[in-house]
Amino acid sequence: MNLVLKPGVKKRIDERVKSGQYAFAEDVASAAIMTLDQQERFMDFAQGELDRLPKEGERSIAKHGTLDGEQAYRNRKARRHRP
Repeated sequence: MNLVLKPGVKKRIDERVKSGQYAFAEDVASAAIMTLDQQERFMDFAQGELDRLPKEGERSIAKHGTLDGEQAYRNRKARRHRP
């Protein structure tokens, strides 16, 4: 497969290879695709939702306070296993 990349994209790929972070340009492309896969799988937010969520969290903290990290994890785990 041959791709034609915009100069700015090619420069960013080259910088990552030159830094030693990746051995080849193909490795950068593979990492980018894996990141896209993760975003599509785990970050499926509606438009504007990422702007709304922090404000919603701040209101919740003001109203209900905060949870212990272990308790928050248990709550999240319980929500994920509900039918």
